[in-house]
Amino acid sequence: MGSVTDSTTSAASSSLLLRGSLSSVKISSSSCSSTCSSPRRRSTPMGSEGKLDPKIVTSDAGYILEDVPHLTDYIPDLPTYLNPLQDNPAYSVVKQYFVNDDDTVAQKIVVHKNSPKGNHFRRAGPRQKVYFESDEVHACIVTCGGLCPGLNTVVREIVCGLSHMYGVTKILGIEGGYRGFYARNTISLTPKNVNDIHKRGGTILSTSRGGHDTSKIVDSIQDRGINQVYIWRRWNSEGSLCDF
Repeated sequence: MGSVTDSTTSAASSSLLLRGSLSSVKISSSSCSSTCSSPRRRSTPMGSEGKLDPKIVTSDAGYILEDVPHLTDYIPDLPTYLNPLQDNPAYSVVKQYFVNDDDTVAQKIVVHKNSPKGNHFRRAGPRQKVYFESDEVHACIVTCGGLCPGLNTVVREIVCGLSHMYGVTKILGIEGGYRGFYARNTISLTPKNVNDIHKRGGTILSTSRGGHDTSKIVDSIQDRGINQVYIWRRWNSEGSLCDF
């Protein structure tokens, strides 16, 4: 998730799986016959029309990484904290449990000796450092657009992961899609009241289609003191998350 945002964060965070702190990242790379030099990074988070531009990392050997937006693109001096999972007995006993920031996974497992390196994706998993302290987190979850299978399962896993894995206690559910932010429709979410929601259809938070007032949503997030927003939506629903 995805996941609680650890060292890498997508625009929506969407990261939804808490064991993974990164959405997929496409990496293009040509065959490398020599040792790659230090990578050069070009970061242009926002374009002229307010849309996110890709961050590109390259090297002299033909390595190209199209990266995802990260919190530190906007807040360079953001402090980091040790991941609470290091003290969790269910995870701390696993050797090398945390994922290295440079780890990637190849899209194609079977290749030929003369094949290009092809596309890769950033490896999902928890990082050693996170950008939040658990007792300061006030998270919210919203489901938007059309219904699809698994919405309640995602809500349940986010709540249980935040609570059991990271020690977060303040989690809100925004009812009725994006417009629920400024309609003040919320419910408190705990592991207890989401325990069996994965057995139900639809979404316990309800959803809606259509436009939304971005400025009202941002004002509501600020007024409530929310500092983590988890948005679950169909790919083509509700326009661009970059508006937030």
